[in-house]
Amino acid sequence: MKNLLLFFALVWGSSAAYGQRIHGYAKAKVGGQEAFQLNDSTEVNAVRTDKGFTVQKRVWVPNASLSNGVIMPGSALYNDKGVQIGQTLGADLPLKGAQPATERKLRKYQVGLIEGEIRSTHLQSGSWPEEALAELLNAKRSGPFWDAAKSYLTDYGFAEIEAVDLPEALAEGGYKAFVLMRGDAAGAPRFRIVVVLRGETAVQSVVLEGGPLELPKFKMTETANYGTVMHAQKPTPDYKEAIDELAYRYMPLTSN
Repeated sequence: MKNLLLFFALVWGSSAAYGQRIHGYAKAKVGGQEAFQLNDSTEVNAVRTDKGFTVQKRVWVPNASLSNGVIMPGSALYNDKGVQIGQTLGADLPLKGAQPATERKLRKYQVGLIEGEIRSTHLQSGSWPEEALAELLNAKRSGPFWDAAKSYLTDYGFAEIEAVDLPEALAEGGYKAFVLMRGDAAGAPRFRIVVVLRGETAVQSVVLEGGPLELPKFKMTETANYGTVMHAQKPTPDYKEAIDELAYRYMPLTSN
C-alpha cells in the first residue's frame, strides 16, 4: 500500500497527461475566442463533445501573468520543469484550481488547469491508447506477445502495479497488471485503462474508464460503476472480485 500511495503522489505532482497529443497549429477557444496554443505533440486530456473536443492541460504560470485568477493574453505557459509548452492568445483564460507551485525553481508561479475547445482534427491520430490497445489485441501475431505488449505499454505511459499492491487473487495467480492514469483533468487522478496479463503470455482482462473496445476474441464484457470490464476468458468469482477491487483502488475517494 505504501507503493500505491507513492504512485498516486507522483501522478498528482506530474504534468504528464498520458493522453492525446495535440497539433501545434491548434488554437483552443473559450467562448468562441482563441484562448491558447500548445507546442506540437503536447499531451492533453481530451473529452469528446458534439462539435469536437474539450481539452485540458495542467500548466504553470508566473504570478505576474495572472490577474484575479485569469491568465492575461500573450502569456507563456510552462510545465513543471519550467519549460515553455505554449502561450495564451487573445481571450482571457481562467487558471482553474490555481494554487502556488511547490517546485523549488517555480516559487513565483501558480499551477492549475486550462481548458478550451478544439476540432477533432486538432488531435494527432495514433495518440488514442484505447484504439492502439484494440489493434494490439486483434493483430495477427508473428513474434512474441510480450515484445508487442511491452512496446505498447511503454509508448502510452502505463505503470506496472507492484505485486505487493495487487489484490490477493491476482498476485497468487501470477498475473501482472498495468495502469494508465488520466492526468491533466479536474479532480484527483483516476485510471483510464487497466490491463491485466497472464504473466507475459497474453492479456486476461481490460478495465476501461469508458465503453467497450471491439475485441471479437474476448469472451465476456461487463458494465461496472467505474466503467467497463472485458475478459478474454470467463473469470472465476474470486478473480472478478479482485478486478473490482483493483479498479476502485485507482479511483478518487468520494464522500457522501
